[in-house]
Amino acid sequence: MPALTKAQLKLVEAAEHSFDRTNAAQYGEERWKNSLRPALLKNTRYAMLINRYQASEIPNGGVSTDDDRENLQAIDFFPSPGSKGSTSSSSISDSTVNSQAPRLIAYKRGDKIDPSQQQLVSTDETFPPPQVTIAQGGSKGLMTHWNLDAASLLPVRLLNPDPGDKVLDLCAAPGGKSLALAQLLRPPTCDDPDAPTLAGGCLHSNEMDGARNKRLAANLEAYLPPALFQRGEVKVLKLDGSDPLAVMSLPQRAGGYDKVLLDAPCSSERHVLHAHARARQAGKIADEMALWRSGQSKKMAKIQAALLMTALRAVKVGGRVVYATCSLSSEENDGVIEKGKELVQKDRKKLGIKWDVKVVRSNDAGEEEMLDSWAERTKHGWIVLPDHPSGGRWGPLFFAILEKIPA
Repeated sequence: MPALTKAQLKLVEAAEHSFDRTNAAQYGEERWKNSLRPALLKNTRYAMLINRYQASEIPNGGVSTDDDRENLQAIDFFPSPGSKGSTSSSSISDSTVNSQAPRLIAYKRGDKIDPSQQQLVSTDETFPPPQVTIAQGGSKGLMTHWNLDAASLLPVRLLNPDPGDKVLDLCAAPGGKSLALAQLLRPPTCDDPDAPTLAGGCLHSNEMDGARNKRLAANLEAYLPPALFQRGEVKVLKLDGSDPLAVMSLPQRAGGYDKVLLDAPCSSERHVLHAHARARQAGKIADEMALWRSGQSKKMAKIQAALLMTALRAVKVGGRVVYATCSLSSEENDGVIEKGKELVQKDRKKLGIKWDVKVVRSNDAGEEEMLDSWAERTKHGWIVLPDHPSGGRWGPLFFAILEKIPA
C-alpha cells in the first residue's frame, strides 16, 4: 500500500482541523475534545425494534442465547408517568400486539461491568440480523426485527400517529421509522394477521434517490403485510421533496396529511468521524473528511428548509410536523426551523396563504420528563448526544415539533 503523500496528509489534516474547530465553537472546546468527540468515535449503539406485524414477543432470531434474553431491557416510549421512558427487563412480556394503549418498545442490551473501570458501562454489542418468519402452512412470513439507534424512535413518538391518521414520511429510506409509524397506525383491536388495516388512514413513504427508493420499497415489503400495499394504505413514493411543486404530486395533495415526519438528509458528522478513523487505520484518506468544509452546513440547510416547506404544505391546518436530523450543526437544526418560519411569513405576504406555523415543546409534563432523560434542549427542540449524562450513548439526533395553525 503506497504511503500518503505530504500534500495528501496536509489536505486531510486541514480538513480535520476545520472540522474540530467548527464543532468546538458550538459545543465548547473542553466538551468537544474531552467528551463529545470521544463519544462520537465509539461504535454506534443499537437497539432492536420488534416487528409487531409478525410477533408479539422477542423472536428467537433476535438474540443468540438464553443469557442474551435475560440481559435485554425494554425501552418504553409511552412510559407511565414518572418512569421517564423506563428501561426494564420485567416489561418485555408486556410487548403485545393487542395492547389497548399505544406501544412503541425497543430493546437494548443491559449494561455490563467494565473490570478496568469497576463500573457499569453501556455495551455496543450488536443484535443478530433480522430473520424471516415462517407463516402457517410453511409460507414465507415477515422479517422479525429492525436494528437501529433507539434515539431515532423519538421523532416517531413525538409525531404520535393514531390509527386512521394519514401520515407522510417525507425522507423515509431505509425505512426503520416508517416501520415504527406503521406499528402505531395499526388499531390495537385489530388482531387478525391476515386482514391488517390502518383504520382508514395511510402511510406514504417517500425517497427521491433511485437506489435508496428501491431499498425502501424492498424493506417495507419485507416487514409489512401485503394487504396494506394491496389496499393502498401503504405506498412508496419517489418525489423530490425539495421541489416547491412536489406537494401537488403527493397522493393526498396539499393539506391532506394529518402528520408528517421529515428526517432530513444532513451532514452526519458522526459518519464523517467514523470514516476518517477507519481510513487512518488503513493508511488511507476518507473522502468524507477530506472533502468536508465548514460552509457545507449552510448549503445543506437550504435543502432542508425546502423540504420543511414541503412538509408544512402537505400537512393539514391543525396537523403536526416533526423535523429531525442526525447533524451536530445548529445551522441544520434550529437554524432550519427559524428559516422555515421566515419562509412561511414570506408566503403569507406574497401568496396570501391562510396558515402559519408554531414550534411546540411537547404535550405534557410526563413527555417532557422522558425527553429530558434522553436529550438536551436547544432553542427550538432537543438534541440527543452520545455523551449525555444518562450514559445511554445514543445519537446524535436533533428533533423539533411544529404545528400548522390558522393565520
